[in-house]
Amino acid sequence: MTRPPQSPFGLFAIDHLLSEEERAIRDVVREFVDSEIRPHIADWFEEGKIPARELAKDLGTLGVLGMHLEGYGCQGTSAVAYGLACLELEAGDSGIRSLVSVQGSLAMYVRHPRVRLGGAEAGVAAAHGCW
Repeated sequence: MTRPPQSPFGLFAIDHLLSEEERAIRDVVREFVDSEIRPHIADWFEEGKIPARELAKDLGTLGVLGMHLEGYGCQGTSAVAYGLACLELEAGDSGIRSLVSVQGSLAMYVRHPRVRLGGAEAGVAAAHGCW
């Protein structure tokens, strides 16, 4: 008899330490992984390709791309919320988690106006494609 996988939070009994928002983010990402990634991951593996563009759009709509950045459409969530989202993505597939963390931590962070150019004016220019 196969037992269902146990949540890491169940093992350590830390769920009560999370805020309501953090639990909600975790649950939404978990549901996404269960419905949009797990059913397809074996086929993607066998085909040797992944629908990265479509997944990136879905992940952007979900709000996990750049979720730890502030302003310009980014959520500005806590490091804990970001870590929970990454944990759930990793449980589905490490490559998907890598897509999210690279996009948010390398691509978006470096191009984020407050980091690169330092100010709201840069953000307006970036929003209008004026790099």
